[in-house]
Amino acid sequence: MDQHEPDDTSPIEHELEVAVSRTRAWDAYVHGLSEWWHPGWTATGSGLDRIEVEQRDGLRIVEHGRDGREVVWGEVTETVPGERFGHTFRLTHEGDATTVLVTFTDLPHGGTRVHLTHSGWNASNQRGREQHGGWPKLLERYRAYAQHV
Repeated sequence: MDQHEPDDTSPIEHELEVAVSRTRAWDAYVHGLSEWWHPGWTATGSGLDRIEVEQRDGLRIVEHGRDGREVVWGEVTETVPGERFGHTFRLTHEGDATTVLVTFTDLPHGGTRVHLTHSGWNASNQRGREQHGGWPKLLERYRAYAQHV
């Protein structure tokens, strides 16, 4: 788990191996977000309908509640299928948006290395940084989804 001081602005980084191809790993992360993201860690909670990732740079990641409410999580900044997916993020903190970049690389024995970097922490948003200690749990949910779909 990411252990830092409360005023830390360093990037949060996590890496895991997924026993699927880069294409499948990327698709599961991007297109399966509604399936593996913990609903308790959304704005709508148990009222979550879906999380939509618009597939072009500059477009949005939007949480849709069953009550019709929409919550914009951020904007897509980079999308290279099978290789990289980047977006801004502001679901759980005030101040400047942070940035999440996920890269997907082939492993020599098969499977994919997934590396997540959550950066952009500064004085305006660092109080929200401590709320992002849940990445390991989310990434385990992601791995389970990616490997069993």
